[in-house]
Amino acid sequence: MNNRGSDFHYGVVAIVGRPNSGKSTLLNRILDEKVAIVSRVPQTTRYKIRGIYTDQRGQIVFIDTPGMHLPRHQMGKYMLRQIDQALENSNLIIHLVDTTKRLGQEEQLVIDKIKNSKVPIILGLNKIDINPKFLDDYIKAWEEVKGKKVTDLSDSLKLLPLSALSGTNLDKLIEVIFAALPPGEMLYPKDMLTDLPQRLALADIIREKLFESLRKELPHSLAVYIEEIEPRSNKLIYIRAIILIERDSQKSIIIGKRGELLKEVGSRSRAEIENLLEKKVFLETFVKVKSNWRQDPQTLKQLGYI
Repeated sequence: MNNRGSDFHYGVVAIVGRPNSGKSTLLNRILDEKVAIVSRVPQTTRYKIRGIYTDQRGQIVFIDTPGMHLPRHQMGKYMLRQIDQALENSNLIIHLVDTTKRLGQEEQLVIDKIKNSKVPIILGLNKIDINPKFLDDYIKAWEEVKGKKVTDLSDSLKLLPLSALSGTNLDKLIEVIFAALPPGEMLYPKDMLTDLPQRLALADIIREKLFESLRKELPHSLAVYIEEIEPRSNKLIYIRAIILIERDSQKSIIIGKRGELLKEVGSRSRAEIENLLEKKVFLETFVKVKSNWRQDPQTLKQLGYI
């Protein structure tokens, strides 16, 4: 940790939005590294993921938050608390919206939560490279809340059309963020990209592969946790992962015909984990049924959600 003087800036930036607005894709693209899993399944991100961007101008700690939604269980309520905590500790907020989709109730929840923020807000108008036919609607929604035209809100609200997927305007986004951050010290090593605990990162890799393989059949009550990590030699690590579901009927979906789906998920997960750990991995996956685990604080704690 070095004090670089007034030329070096540091701050925390919360990325908020409804599910599937592109928050995790944006974070991964900024860092040019995958630190958050990406899926079309709503509420893929279930806890705060910090991504750390550092260059000669300073250090930005991005917080990728769960998608804003109406909670139906304890896990959902926990996810919303994660958003509140991220907003409380941020120096700037990115409200990321999908300009190809109509505004909905979840979008209004986001606006209501941050409209009175005392820190600057960037309205990230995502997916401008596809068909941003609802772009003006998002701008009008903010103008109605603020009672002013966006051109008169430059100090508190800035607009930035961008594409998280293709990288359009991301350099401009970083420039705008640094201009808004205060001078400060670098708190993380310059080569550090995330402080996500290893067990959560490994569990998320497996969860992502399940999302990709199951698609429409995916049970929303699915979770993954790492029960054991044990070095077996200098070159081999043993990992035991538990795939948690709520009903016996979901087990056959996860395992697949003759176990082929689970075998495929394990193989693809192992390859990515080996690349991450830079060692050979022996990965075992087990499916466990626990009824209503999303309402159980002890299980949520075991999963890293509390």
